[in-house]
Amino acid sequence: MDPATEATLRQLRETDLLRAPCPGCGAQLVFQADTQQLGCTHCGATQALEFSQNRLKENELTGDIDQELDPSRYVEQQLFSCPSCGARTRVAADAPTLNCGFCGSRAINPEAQRTRLIEPAGVLPFRLSREAAVERFRRWIGTSWLAPNDLAKAANLDNLHGMYVPFWTFDAEAHSDWDGERGDYYYVTVSGTDGRGNRVTRQERRTNWTHHSGTHDDFYDDLLLPASRGLTRHHKNAEEVLDYDLQEVVDYDPRVLLGWEAEVYDLDLHAGRAQAHDIIRQRERDACSELLGGDTQRDLRVDTSLSYESFKHLLLPLWLCAYTYRGKLYHFLVNGQTGKVSGSRPLSFWKVLLLVLLGLLVAGAALYIWNDAHGHTTVRTHFNYRP
Repeated sequence: MDPATEATLRQLRETDLLRAPCPGCGAQLVFQADTQQLGCTHCGATQALEFSQNRLKENELTGDIDQELDPSRYVEQQLFSCPSCGARTRVAADAPTLNCGFCGSRAINPEAQRTRLIEPAGVLPFRLSREAAVERFRRWIGTSWLAPNDLAKAANLDNLHGMYVPFWTFDAEAHSDWDGERGDYYYVTVSGTDGRGNRVTRQERRTNWTHHSGTHDDFYDDLLLPASRGLTRHHKNAEEVLDYDLQEVVDYDPRVLLGWEAEVYDLDLHAGRAQAHDIIRQRERDACSELLGGDTQRDLRVDTSLSYESFKHLLLPLWLCAYTYRGKLYHFLVNGQTGKVSGSRPLSFWKVLLLVLLGLLVAGAALYIWNDAHGHTTVRTHFNYRP
């Protein structure tokens, strides 16, 4: 660990406040996504950062998590819990007000609670600046023809937050023993009579059941799980943007958090490990089902055991925004590394109406052509009334 990073970590543990004064004017430096270095927004001075991957290692899991972890992996931090949605964010004690990046609510900073947390092993620095995130949002809006024409300009993006979101990664070796019955369809000719008493034949489907068994082995590397309940609660399609290149994760350096928000995990390691087990076991069951094969299956039993388990705690970059359009709230996310966007957006009433009318017009034209092709004519009845 280089001396600057070591001093930074020591300062953060002792004071909860990370300060990096500008050598030129004394103002606070912030991490700049576009240059990947610290910069002063006051005088423009910059300070280079050296990233490494020397301390980025797996933490073994074999039994009792609390007893296995090295006490040095824990750190006490000062947290703010959003009164509206419960999301927990690491904050500076002198911040007068706070905006929740998940639900958009604004609150006065109460006395934050000190909490013992597992320190991140690695961090993926932001690659996308705020301007680039806004541009990705406007481009994403343009991909929907049904969105209002003025949405890109009228949407209020004041609440756009760049946040480091906590994740767990899990590694595990899985071994599964399976057995079950495979059903293969075949057809036989069956004779009978129809409703008029005529003799007819038909094809009847039947199933040939056979028992099979086997094993399946696989290694799960860096199974990524969000450790933020707020993220999954407020953004139903969050999985669409959480495709990170974890090869770019570097050793945790708190200086990349300067000028950014950082949420702390509220899905603890115990719960995260349980979720990882469920995901792995389901994937193992799917793999064993594929090995069993057939047209249909029954009584598939899969017994999965896990070994060589390990985990990492990472902070990954994400732009979040709860934006308003004509008084209604919407959400979107932008991956802070790849720029991929997902979220909700309003629909234009007039465009939807036009699409419906166009669909009815096409359906009517198709019906007319079909009737004309099949010789259908409209029968007109004339009534001659004579008093």
